[in-house]
Amino acid sequence: MTFEPYQLVAATASLLATGFVVELIRRRQIQHVLWLPWLGAALVPAVLGIWTEPWAALARALGIAYEPLLLVAFSALLAFAMLLYLSVVVSAILRKNLRLAQEVALLESRLSELERSASPPSVRPPGA
Repeated sequence: MTFEPYQLVAATASLLATGFVVELIRRRQIQHVLWLPWLGAALVPAVLGIWTEPWAALARALGIAYEPLLLVAFSALLAFAMLLYLSVVVSAILRKNLRLAQEVALLESRLSELERSASPPSVRPPGA
């Protein structure tokens, strides 16, 4: 089985990206809700670059004359899916952050009310 130069470049770049993602996961710089999509996005180009028959046959079946264009379209869809997923995760974090800020503000308000009610009233000397 011989590989074309573009297959070797794609596989090498993908494996380097996979190693980088694995290192970020190991250092806990990627949260648990995000590591699987990033690992998949790093590995998919290696698989598609080495195993060309399925996507080439699909490209021919779809009438795409230049088969790598299917990979470009697939990459664009994958990038869109990643951005959409990350937007959902960030939106959920923003909602949680807003709720947490509101709860902290309520707790601070209640604490200041308790401090005011617990402190003895100040007594003013007569004539002051």
